[in-house]
Amino acid sequence: MTQLIESFETAKGNVFGDLLSKREQGGKLKIGLVTVAFFEYWRMFSPEMKGNVTGDMTHLHDQLRQRLPFCEIVWPGLIDTLDAAEQAGLELAERQVDLIIYAAGTYCPDYMAIQLLEHVRQAPVLMFNTQRDNRINLKTNYENIIRNSALIANMQLAASFRKMGWYKDLHVVVGSLDDEAAYEEIACYARALKAYKELKRVNLGVIGHVFRGMYDFEYDKTMVKGTLGPNLIAVQLSHLLEQYEQAGDKETEEAVAAARQQFHIVGVGQDDMDKSARMYVALRHTLERFRLDGLTLLGQHYVEQKTGTTSYLAHTLLHEEAQYVTNTEGDVHGLIIMKLMHLLTGKVPAYAEWGEFDEELNALLMVHHGFADPSYAADRGSVQVNRSPEQWGLEGAGFGFEYTLKPGVVTVSHLINDAEGYKMLIMRGEALHIPENIPCEEITAVVKFEQPIRLLLRRLIKEGFAHHCIIGYGDLTAELAHVADFMGIRKMVYEGSGEA
Repeated sequence: MTQLIESFETAKGNVFGDLLSKREQGGKLKIGLVTVAFFEYWRMFSPEMKGNVTGDMTHLHDQLRQRLPFCEIVWPGLIDTLDAAEQAGLELAERQVDLIIYAAGTYCPDYMAIQLLEHVRQAPVLMFNTQRDNRINLKTNYENIIRNSALIANMQLAASFRKMGWYKDLHVVVGSLDDEAAYEEIACYARALKAYKELKRVNLGVIGHVFRGMYDFEYDKTMVKGTLGPNLIAVQLSHLLEQYEQAGDKETEEAVAAARQQFHIVGVGQDDMDKSARMYVALRHTLERFRLDGLTLLGQHYVEQKTGTTSYLAHTLLHEEAQYVTNTEGDVHGLIIMKLMHLLTGKVPAYAEWGEFDEELNALLMVHHGFADPSYAADRGSVQVNRSPEQWGLEGAGFGFEYTLKPGVVTVSHLINDAEGYKMLIMRGEALHIPENIPCEEITAVVKFEQPIRLLLRRLIKEGFAHHCIIGYGDLTAELAHVADFMGIRKMVYEGSGEA
């Protein structure tokens, strides 16, 4: 008998007609390395000329393999004739490369690269203008000048791209064959492209809706998919409540035991602990059942009113496990930035709101939403569990966390869709060391910025960004800027003493 296939909304089994049963896992980014030279030179110069140029390009290939372990490098070898360019283009097309890295070993006419690139026009191009050394040899000969003549080839090819309307987003990196900074710039671009491509395969669930009055968070599912990439899947509250009712005692008890072992618990009774742990089990099972990579839910007077508890323990444990990204208040755009940072770093970033400013520290107080990966605490032993300070239809005290985030370089970001379309906020800051947790029954951070704080706030408010912010550790400004370019959206980058 043929199995009856139903929608995930109604099916009792685990095969759905409207969700993929097997989803492609993010593998390595496929890079097509295109290295060119000009056949005419082999007869004009010494017998060693071709071998030397081939050696230069082999060195480039080896450097990329070493420095981009998350990528598969597809190298058809040195291309020095039109036939070789044609064969290489066919090979790269068959391998379905995601990115072309182009480098010239000598001057080479533009028609060779164009012949190849016609086969892989869907892949962006990164042009690496490279040479053997980063200094001019004042005692050189003409053969060595030709060996380092990539610049003229690249200028010619880039100009041809302009005339043809190709690769308007051409990314150019300049550096010698052993330039550390150049290879890191290439790696940054490749990391961003990999994250962007993976983001387009992501399924994000939405339970409830955007909290009433938060127009800055409102979204259009079609615009999200078409511009930003992820699939948004509406999940009825009944699905979560079903998982909540079915949560097994063993899993619930294990979650309670984990919380008691990890955290100092103040003013939260056993009933609050049990309900919060049951919410964790329910949320994790919902994510698993519907093949979701992340989920946002409306807590206030919705999930909290139906369950009598907060989802903060659930989010915290899920963030610590670092498999799923989750948040609250229906903040879909914040969830997308969280997933993007998760793809770039492997860690789930913190989820916060803007707070008070401090002119002496040139810093902002960021107030979190009662949950974050506890490894972000300045002192994990100081992480405290207490009642939820905001009571939204709860029965009991609720469940929330109190600690202050550890010091370090951070990146602050969010998305908003305004009258001109999408734009991304990208800011680099420094989370400051705070000797003691701020005793406000919430998670906090004090983040210093390089721009004068009053000027920065004027710009932020005038620019009109969302009232949430996502905080990831590390400097992710370049990667996020690349992703914004891949998406074709505006980016507002605040770093240093000015605005980029």
